[in-house]
Amino acid sequence: MSSDEDPHDSISVPAKKRRVQRACDACRKKRRACDGLRMSAKKCTNCVENKIECTFAGAVTKRRGYIDALEARLQVTEQLLSKLTPLNNEGESSFSAGWSNDSVILNHKSDAVPSRPPATAILLSSMIRAVNAPSPPSHGDDLAHIDLAQDLEELALHQVSERFLGKSSGAMLAKAAVQLREGYEQKDMPWVSHRMQFWNFDPAKNRVPHVGPFIFPEPDLFSALIDIYFARKNVYFPVLHRPTFERAITDKLHTRDESFGAIVLLVCGIGARFSDDPRVLLPGEDTLRCGWQFFDQLPLVLGHLFERPTLYQLQFYCLATIFLEFSAPSAGWTFIGLGLRLAQDVGAHREKHFGRRPTVEAELWKRGFWTLVALDGMVSNSLGRSCAVHQGEFDLAMPIECDDEYLESDDPTLAFKQPDGKPSRITFFRCFLQLNNILAFALKLLYALNKTKRLLAARDPKWEEHIVLELDSALNNWVDSIPAHLRWDPNRRDEVFFDQSAYLHCAYYQVQMTIHRSFIPTLREGAPTPFPSLAICTNAARACSHVAEISLHRRQSMATPQLMNPVFTSGLILLLNVWSGKRTGLAPQMNSAIPEVHKCMAMMQVCEKRWQVAGLFWDILYNLATIGQFPLPRTVPPTTSASMNTQKRGREDDVATYPDTATPSVRHPPYGNTYHPAEPAPATHPAHQTNPLPTSSTDLGQLPVYHQQGDSANANANNWYSSSDLTTSGTDPLSMFNLDFAALNSVGESQSVSNVGPTGEGMNDDVMAMWANAPSGFEFGDWGSYFNFMTALEGHDSA
Repeated sequence: MSSDEDPHDSISVPAKKRRVQRACDACRKKRRACDGLRMSAKKCTNCVENKIECTFAGAVTKRRGYIDALEARLQVTEQLLSKLTPLNNEGESSFSAGWSNDSVILNHKSDAVPSRPPATAILLSSMIRAVNAPSPPSHGDDLAHIDLAQDLEELALHQVSERFLGKSSGAMLAKAAVQLREGYEQKDMPWVSHRMQFWNFDPAKNRVPHVGPFIFPEPDLFSALIDIYFARKNVYFPVLHRPTFERAITDKLHTRDESFGAIVLLVCGIGARFSDDPRVLLPGEDTLRCGWQFFDQLPLVLGHLFERPTLYQLQFYCLATIFLEFSAPSAGWTFIGLGLRLAQDVGAHREKHFGRRPTVEAELWKRGFWTLVALDGMVSNSLGRSCAVHQGEFDLAMPIECDDEYLESDDPTLAFKQPDGKPSRITFFRCFLQLNNILAFALKLLYALNKTKRLLAARDPKWEEHIVLELDSALNNWVDSIPAHLRWDPNRRDEVFFDQSAYLHCAYYQVQMTIHRSFIPTLREGAPTPFPSLAICTNAARACSHVAEISLHRRQSMATPQLMNPVFTSGLILLLNVWSGKRTGLAPQMNSAIPEVHKCMAMMQVCEKRWQVAGLFWDILYNLATIGQFPLPRTVPPTTSASMNTQKRGREDDVATYPDTATPSVRHPPYGNTYHPAEPAPATHPAHQTNPLPTSSTDLGQLPVYHQQGDSANANANNWYSSSDLTTSGTDPLSMFNLDFAALNSVGESQSVSNVGPTGEGMNDDVMAMWANAPSGFEFGDWGSYFNFMTALEGHDSA
């Protein structure tokens, strides 16, 4: 509207007069009366008396850039709201209505912009897209904590049966699986007794506080354990800077500084888990106690919580969690929370806290905080618990992609610069952190409390579908961004990059299973989701088991504990696939998922001599397979040079034995993101076929849910999971799982499999309900509680 058309033009508005500044700068600052303008010399009395210059520069006007930006954002937001929520009959926005069941916000259906996604989806989709986006430059107000800290510094102010078993616990998975099996057999299925040394073993029991100076291992063992730690753990979670650490060891700082001495003991304890030196165990100790002789010396006191946190204390919580992760995960989960709060106490979670110019100490603070964030997501997912921190609570940049040996240099211009053409080992850590960000977001939304879900569903009943689409898109973008040296290649020459790649892809498949498990077709209220989640979970589990198998072959049956959680999750998903396949008419011995379960059990058996959780996982898979009367593996101890893998299983009598035949070797399923090296793999590692592994949810969802061995109808899918020669110069780690498939196949010759597509069409309600109860995490104590409960219940029923 032009000015002459404005009906309010006739109303005269008095112009505002600018207020004249009458006080000089000094008087205005001290809030004193000023007579400077009335003096002939233009100097006020206060300035003359204090012998200071009397100036009238005026107050510094704050720039309006930030305010203008806020006003612009507010205007855009109002426009969006006006389209999403039109005015009601009274002329006011529906957002002003109450939150009762008949309120406008709950019942109003806007058709102003029918193609626009609901407001909840827009908000959450934007958050997902920003998960791994570079952080925007921090605004001045966001960095005010740094000025405050500097001002203050200038002032010199100086038990299992009693646990709650909820719907997301692992016990619910066992219950649903057993009920499904019993309904199929029309009889009770007894549990097989589990090995008590894994279920009742408490390495911290009867712990006696250490008195006196720390006791470190002999020099040769000391050096070996440090080497093992940096080769087997620091390549995944770079908590320590090796040159700095070794200088402190040479200076014998560990004998003078108790904080650093505790770090060294944890390094020795972690390294001892991978060592075959007999000195890592005290005489007569169980192998599960390996490394605890160093951990037991640590003073687990909290006096440092009343002091300013130090870098050594942050590193202590990182390393203690790594040591406890597969022995006492709940204790490690608590340590993670303490470490994160400690880091936040000094501001280590904020960008630019340590200055603009990078230093080794600042980089170690950054690595320590991000390690705790990564461990928080991993352990919280495995325990089915909430993460301690979330993406919006910190803005710290990720660690610099530079290996330890290049962080320092005599030439300052070369410090913190990775040589061109040489991939950094820290790149894995950054990729893993980005994947962990997606996992944390999925856990926060998809596994939130019902009251949170109700709030999100109030406006958009299908908000979960929008979120899953965005999460799938984020995962696809993440896979596409994996650098060449970390793409899956079973023939990769560099052992470190091969191990990092295997871990990265197993973790990726676990995140996919975590996201889609909740959307497997179920009997829940509401319309079914359009996602082929059943096929996605099943085929992700298959791919994960194959990556783990190749890793086991390449490592000559060497323990790789970081793969245990993804592989265990895969084993459970595959067992559920076999059970549900039986309901469609596919006999277990005909289901190609059976060999995949055996691969998962092989990984657990290799790790169980040093990590208690591995024994628990093996027993769980064995018990669940026994209930289903599936072909079980023989327990033949692998013949390897490592003493940690040469001991015989304690309960061989309880394990089914089958005739010796050649184990069907497996062609690992690879994917289109495969990196092909310019040179062939060394002769010690025979080349494996590199057909593309399915990675995207679209690829996984298009594969069949059930694979029948030798089924020509699924020839294309079977090519991804069929056999190829994996024979190595040593003993095949899967030789313990030899099965006579010819004899077993005769059992189910008369059975046929119904046509079950990727979406699970053709499955009955029992199968749907079984998948619906699969948990988000696997709390180790839940399984023990449930096994004890089932044993007592069976005894009561039989009485």
